[in-house]
Amino acid sequence: MKSVFRSFLCIFSLTLVSVVSIAGEQADKAIESVKTLVAQGSIAPGSVIRLVAKQGNIANFLGQNHDLKNRWEDATGILIDAKTMPQQASIDYIQNQTDIDLTVARNREYADLFHNNLIVDLSPFIERFGFDLVDVQKSPFLMPKKQAFYAGIPVAIPADGDIALLYLRKDLLENSDIQRSYQAQFNEPLQTPKTWLEYQQQVAFFHRSESGFYGSVEQRDEASGWMFWMPRYVSQAYPNQYLFDDTMKPLIDSEAGIAATDSYLATLPYSPPDILNHSSNYTYTLPIFMSGKGYSTIITLAGAKIFNSPHSKVRGKYIAVSMPGTQVGNIVNRRTTLIYGNNLVIPSTAENKELAFLFAMWLTDPDISELALSEKGGFADPYRVSHFQSETIQATYGKDVLDVALKEVSVTVPAGTGLPGDREYIAALNKNLFLAAKGEQSAQEAMRATAKEWDQITEQYGREQQIKYWLKMKALFPTVH
Repeated sequence: MKSVFRSFLCIFSLTLVSVVSIAGEQADKAIESVKTLVAQGSIAPGSVIRLVAKQGNIANFLGQNHDLKNRWEDATGILIDAKTMPQQASIDYIQNQTDIDLTVARNREYADLFHNNLIVDLSPFIERFGFDLVDVQKSPFLMPKKQAFYAGIPVAIPADGDIALLYLRKDLLENSDIQRSYQAQFNEPLQTPKTWLEYQQQVAFFHRSESGFYGSVEQRDEASGWMFWMPRYVSQAYPNQYLFDDTMKPLIDSEAGIAATDSYLATLPYSPPDILNHSSNYTYTLPIFMSGKGYSTIITLAGAKIFNSPHSKVRGKYIAVSMPGTQVGNIVNRRTTLIYGNNLVIPSTAENKELAFLFAMWLTDPDISELALSEKGGFADPYRVSHFQSETIQATYGKDVLDVALKEVSVTVPAGTGLPGDREYIAALNKNLFLAAKGEQSAQEAMRATAKEWDQITEQYGREQQIKYWLKMKALFPTVH
């Protein structure tokens, strides 16, 4: 996550769980493959892997005091030259750099990266080195189809979870005086909200701006609007309110799109005063919630890691719950989505593609990755099934929060549009959501303007091509509620 979290790193500079001497089979295979390549003369001893990651997850890749980096180097003789990248779109960084062997990209960036020939197809490496990823039915990774593949092609190795969760103040929900007041006002019990309408009602109920306490501290900055709009939108119809029909006609200029946007806008009167500043992303909202000045927020499992810190005012006072849904007939249809997510990709210009892949394979081994996620200064989230059963990981995030995240996997939609041009599609949506949030257009106008821009983007990339990719993306949407 973003570099502003440096202020939190001192809080999390606790001792890493002692590095065990035994790694898993995946790590052992990676180490042996490196040794074989060196013995064959395919790579030189002392070769260097140039790793670039973001400030929020580089600690997960290197370990406390570089313990993981040192462990890899001691085992292989292959060095890691690590540096951080700016907080910007991966495509902007990768296309302007030629000295990277391994870096990170968010789930929704794969389409643009791959179509611009900026990252490689990992299939040859997966087959050659025996990496357990392709058989997604038996994969040890949590959501391989949504986190590792683009249009059926493996382009990334999962290294970050990042399902959006709803966080609420448990102590307020359980307060008997507050429960009586809520019952008297709404003639219904105070409980975790099942629908977005119920959530909006609670946000308004708890808001006390005169006391510096806010009903909602969801982000509303222009760069991330889609993340908080998408769960509201996709839940509007069962099994899903899709972004496009099968001819790539946008479906957002509709009653469903307007309802989702109205819900997105409904929290604004109950948000902190600077919520619409361009810089008011999670580096603005999370400290507010962490300081005990908000009832609700939406963020990934990394939120639990932060809220559990020794200096957190909400430690032991919050819960993570399933995302609310929309009443569709006789069911409440719930959906969430992948947000952020920094997984490992190999740039097309990488000089040491084999070594980069093998280091990624080693790092995401069950045992090694458990140590990596336990690093208190990193904000990568669990991404393997085994992580959710790990006592070490449970101690870091909280078992209850992990259980909620695991439950949400079945209702998680893929990130973004999944299409070539995703950057343009999402930028158009974010822009119009932001204009609506500022009161410069209505929810209906925002959806109409976005749909018009989306049609233009589709024509630019070629409608027939986009249809092909959209149908593959659509097949990844959940079918349960």
